[in-house]
Amino acid sequence: MCGYLSKTARVLAAGLLASVAASAASAQSAVPAALVEDVSAGVTGVEAFDYVSAGKQIQLGGSGKLVLGYLNSCQEETIVGGTVTVGSEQSTVSGGSVQRKTVACAGKPMQLTAEQSATSGGLVFRKPPPKNAPTTAPAADRPRVIPSAGPVISIPKPGRVTIVRVDGKAAPIVLDLSVKPVDLGKRGVHLAPGGTYQASYGSSAVVFQVDAQSTGETSPLARLIRF
Repeated sequence: MCGYLSKTARVLAAGLLASVAASAASAQSAVPAALVEDVSAGVTGVEAFDYVSAGKQIQLGGSGKLVLGYLNSCQEETIVGGTVTVGSEQSTVSGGSVQRKTVACAGKPMQLTAEQSATSGGLVFRKPPPKNAPTTAPAADRPRVIPSAGPVISIPKPGRVTIVRVDGKAAPIVLDLSVKPVDLGKRGVHLAPGGTYQASYGSSAVVFQVDAQSTGETSPLARLIRF
């Protein structure tokens, strides 16, 4: 009887370990690796502004076009034709062509806690600097610069995002968003060039600045603010 129980326990333990390993692998594969910035009509399985995970395959046929923005490497790929296998830093393309460029991005920017966000505006932006203060703040203290007046906002669950200008007077912008990234420019929301803003979602906040002289950068990856 003891031997039987021991064998049964071993089988149960092995099954439990296999289940845990499978769950861990599934969770890892579900982590977003890239943002679908654009995809041509007729390509199935993905849509514009979908997130895709490493290992996903996308069939483009002979002339289908796909633009991917990788969150970790800031690589933007324009792929035409063939089979695309999504990686963690870049894609593997079989039977097609790919062009890559690096864009300024921060797929997961530093977020402020509720307590930090309550004080950051007053400390950094509302008081004019002393006359003898350096004109350039340390890089770590500067907000991220968005290259156009229409950022792309991404939140993990449907909810409300509030955007407040912290270096001047402007009415707050309140948006109820879904989980799919939203291009504010396409929604008709345009922020002031040179303005510094704080976007808040739940207890998290991100401070960013709109480029005073837009570079013309239209890459969603370069404009992505991800909570």
